[in-house]
Amino acid sequence: MEGAEREVAALLEKVQGAGSNTEQMDLFRHVQEIVTHRDPSGPERRVLRSVFPLLGQLAQLQNTTLVASILQLVAQEAAAASATANTASSEAVGVASAILAGLYEVCHTVLLLSYSTEKNVVLALQLALSNLHSSFQIVLRAESIDSRVDMEAKSCWGATVRCVEATADVVANPPETGDNNRSVMVWLRAWKLLESGVMLFSTAQDASVYRDPMRSNVQPNACSLDRLSGGNQTILVKTQLEEFGVFLLQRLCGVVGAAAESKVTLARREMSVAINSVSLLAAARPQHMPHILPGLISLSNAVATPGMEDAVMQKTLTANLVKLLSHPAAQPFADEVTDILIAVGASQRAFAAISKSKEQRRRYTNAPTEASLRRARIGKRTAAQSITERVENANAHAKRRRVNLSESSAAPMSREKVTHDGIVNMQAVEVANLVLESFASDMPTPAPSNLQLELVPSALKTRMSALLAKLATPSSALAIEKSAKRMRDPRLRRDPKLQTQNKEQPALVPIFDDSAVEEVSDWISKNAATIAEPLVSVSEDNVVQVHLKAETAAWQHEMAIDALVRILENEYGVKIRGDEALREGIVCRLASSPWLLSTDEKNKPVSQSDVSPKLPFVYQKILDFVLGDYSVRSTLATNVLCQEYIRATASQLSRATDEGIAPPGGAADYQIYRISANYFFGALQKKMNLSSSADKKLFGSLVAQLPRIPVEILRLVTSLFSEKSGIVLGITLLRDLCKERKACQMPCLLLLLRFTCHEDEHYRNSAIRCVANQLYGIGALKSDIEGFAIKLVNSLREPVQVNDLNATEKDEEMSEAVDGAENGESTHIRDASEAVELENNWLKNQVQRITLAEVDSNHELQAYAEEVQGEAELSKPSDNETEILRRLELYLALCAKKPSLLTHMVASYASASETVRQVVFRAIEKLIKHLKQRGSVNVVAQLHGYEPNALGLVCHIIQILSLRGRPNEPSTSATDELVQQILELYRSHEHIPDSISVLIPVLPSIRGDVLFPLLPHLLSLPPARLSVAMTRLLEAMPPQVVAPIDLLVALHHVDLKSEPSMQKKVINAINICVEHRHAFPSDVLLHVCRVLVQEERISKLSLRTLILSVTAYPTLQKDMASLLNILIERRVWEMEDALWKGFVKCSALIQPASFPLLLHKLPVPQLDLLLTEEKELRVLLREFAFTAGPDGQPLDLPSEINALLEDPQEVKLEGVPDIEEPEMKVEKTDPVDVDDGAQPSN
Repeated sequence: MEGAEREVAALLEKVQGAGSNTEQMDLFRHVQEIVTHRDPSGPERRVLRSVFPLLGQLAQLQNTTLVASILQLVAQEAAAASATANTASSEAVGVASAILAGLYEVCHTVLLLSYSTEKNVVLALQLALSNLHSSFQIVLRAESIDSRVDMEAKSCWGATVRCVEATADVVANPPETGDNNRSVMVWLRAWKLLESGVMLFSTAQDASVYRDPMRSNVQPNACSLDRLSGGNQTILVKTQLEEFGVFLLQRLCGVVGAAAESKVTLARREMSVAINSVSLLAAARPQHMPHILPGLISLSNAVATPGMEDAVMQKTLTANLVKLLSHPAAQPFADEVTDILIAVGASQRAFAAISKSKEQRRRYTNAPTEASLRRARIGKRTAAQSITERVENANAHAKRRRVNLSESSAAPMSREKVTHDGIVNMQAVEVANLVLESFASDMPTPAPSNLQLELVPSALKTRMSALLAKLATPSSALAIEKSAKRMRDPRLRRDPKLQTQNKEQPALVPIFDDSAVEEVSDWISKNAATIAEPLVSVSEDNVVQVHLKAETAAWQHEMAIDALVRILENEYGVKIRGDEALREGIVCRLASSPWLLSTDEKNKPVSQSDVSPKLPFVYQKILDFVLGDYSVRSTLATNVLCQEYIRATASQLSRATDEGIAPPGGAADYQIYRISANYFFGALQKKMNLSSSADKKLFGSLVAQLPRIPVEILRLVTSLFSEKSGIVLGITLLRDLCKERKACQMPCLLLLLRFTCHEDEHYRNSAIRCVANQLYGIGALKSDIEGFAIKLVNSLREPVQVNDLNATEKDEEMSEAVDGAENGESTHIRDASEAVELENNWLKNQVQRITLAEVDSNHELQAYAEEVQGEAELSKPSDNETEILRRLELYLALCAKKPSLLTHMVASYASASETVRQVVFRAIEKLIKHLKQRGSVNVVAQLHGYEPNALGLVCHIIQILSLRGRPNEPSTSATDELVQQILELYRSHEHIPDSISVLIPVLPSIRGDVLFPLLPHLLSLPPARLSVAMTRLLEAMPPQVVAPIDLLVALHHVDLKSEPSMQKKVINAINICVEHRHAFPSDVLLHVCRVLVQEERISKLSLRTLILSVTAYPTLQKDMASLLNILIERRVWEMEDALWKGFVKCSALIQPASFPLLLHKLPVPQLDLLLTEEKELRVLLREFAFTAGPDGQPLDLPSEINALLEDPQEVKLEGVPDIEEPEMKVEKTDPVDVDDGAQPSN
């Protein structure tokens, strides 16, 4: 356990010394894990208790998240300890006391700190409020158990009181504006804590008050000083706590009084909370009424003062004063309160409250629950309200019922559902009406022609009675029979008791008695003459005549149509019996009869030579019936179309068998099927709601159930895209057909691909998502999708190359087409030969004929799809961003699925125009970031083989890959692997000019042993790219792979003889380095110069760098003199001529710091040579020698040097103007001219 305590203490000390908030939180999460899950002491929580002082120190840090985590951790542990202490031993009480003490200490610290955030202060106040009663109960229990926990209980209660006192200080001051630690939210939360404190630190012996002034979330007796026993408490002293409660109440009342006197300005919200709160305290603790009511009275007077009226505050005060006036404890202030209420026009409420205060009161114990209030409200409903609710529920249920009735059958089927059991108990009149309504349609019975029967009314009544008995009695018998069949158990049917009961049942009798038959017969006799084509007529002498029509072709056609209509309209009865499938099958078989299909509605033959055949009227009648309620009757339409397809296929096969040869395609046989499908789905599209998911789902399922997809359906699906509301349905249909229908897979895919390059972005995005996410993964479609995307990208190339490419593609397509034609011809020849050889194989011949018909249909679908795809207009010039993105987005989406496609994108970029390149440059960024998540190495592998014109895009891609996603992302290994891949990419493309540009994004990650040999190639870049490359190297974030010092030294080691202009390039790079002063301050440049002059072979440009350094930092003159001393010791005049010239210029530049060195260290011949080249130095040196000695005396110099300095002849000669002299003056002041002066030393 000591180990855990030490570990937590060490972690908390590290938290204090952590450099960032993130590191602090990481360390504290480790502390949370140890305290919560790895404390060896278990419920004693010794680890947490041991680090409370450190937690108090951490709470003072300016880390909002850390402070909130500390509060939450301590509050969580305090809640668990308090729950255990309620039923546990004294040890558990001590643990709870210690943790609560720590919680209130942390909350107190947060309240006192001026830089605490609003969120943390509100959290501290909330935790203090929620644990106030727990702290009181824990300390009370500690005093009642044992004296061993007195210290912990005292510390707990002391921390609680200090926190409440600090909260009182917060309330004393008005809230501030803004989100600070004294905002409105903080003030309101502090007020709530003081309100609970007043309730706690007072007695509740007179809590028998009315419910009115109380809030439902307040329990006045939940925790109060009444719990203190009569014993001697050492911590919870009742008198002291009562005084503390009065102190808190006075703070609250003081705020209200200050607001009344306008000393404190509170907003309307805070003032309302304060008024309601003190009114609540007065009602729950009547002993505080004398402290509260005077403040409310004065505030009411202030609110009613002219010029300061506030209607909202006045209403709030009036409501609270009325409630308090009804309390007996408010009687001493009754007169003043009554005057105020009368003044505001609430006299009746005031008198009612005074009367209420004299009534007997009930004791208020606990707030009622929501369930009890609901039961009370329900119990008070009147009978009228109950009836109204039942009626409303019934109406709502009736609206939810779905009634599927056609217009023709609406009248007879408006009654309730009729069952067989219901018919048994139905009255006779109702059964007669049901039978007569079922025969409302005019359905004559076939009989011999010119037949007349004469029947008297009595005979007619007899026949009607027998007819009705036959119609009604079997229904009753059927109902009873079905009821008996429901008894599935054979043992029940063999039971003798049941058999006896069945025998004892009365025999069935006709439903219609004599009076009912009389009524029905009279009705028929009276209304027979009103029928449009009367079958029964009654003459004046009461002779009934029955007329029957002759059986003709027109009558048969009429009977067939009426039969179909009767069957269609008989939905209700069929659903009762459960024979919907049988009904639909009968309708389909009857409707597909060639006899009906070959005649029109007037029974005239349909012409077979019509160019555009019409929809048969039978199918039209059925499909119109289905469209009347398509959501319920859609299966009938599907069955009709399937039956028609079967009929057309059978007709085609039978015709081919009769002719003995295969038909050319059989397109005429399927004309009716195609017209029917087009008619039904076209009408359905107009009638359905495209925004309804149910309708869209139904439409899709109906299309999926078609036995063949004709071209009309594809046209219909394409028309869905004319409205934005139909885009989703159209894409879904094409997607499902691509997945489920192999016959129309390719045409549907071509249609869908057409919309992936649509001009409207909404169409395009939806189609691309479908193709890339749902269809691209299908192996059979992948190559076609890629081919179309590549075609779109190729259209972005330059016009000449596009034409060449299209010519190549067309040639290939023509060769394929020729091959296909040859294959098709060979297939026809082979099929014909097989037909001759296998005449007896009937089944195989039939399959071959069906296959040929399918091929013709596929060709038609393919032709339509290619026609629609031709609308893409890829020949338009790609001169704007919208047009370019239209052709590019599909390919980018496919690249996200298959990174290897990126190679073709790079190749197309190389052949595109500048406008296209700019759009590709911007559009590819999102794709590369997406592919980077899978691995940057895979992306680099696709860049091999790029052309010179694509170098910019390749560099842009590598730039995106080299960026880190997050600053703290550990990507060292990934970066090393990426650098190696990019180096390989460069080495394989060294022949391309400026190919080293691909290394620029990763230059800071390349090691020096790899980078330095590449410097000559890097320096050959154009100035703009070279500047970017040098900036990347010099401004790299630490840790740096190549230090700036090493880079500058390496530049001096570049072979200047590799090419004629290399020296100029190196000088330019050195200039760029020196210009970056943050990378090369004065001390760094001095170190570089020292390294250069101490090398075994001094670089030719070393002296130039010394001159640049002094020019950039003049303070380095004295340090440069020491470096010149090293050069003199190394006999620089014996080295390259450029080094000696640089030495001379540097000596002149840093004078007079170089004078002692020249006079005492440089040999006389070299000094003579130096003075010859720098003529102005002679006079300066002579002046320096005359005054540089002790006490301003001349220096003691050798006679040879004096002779050089004082030779008058040389002085006269040097006085002649020289061409190079002005150049020396410029070199001493301008670093650019110094550079130019160093270049001729090549």
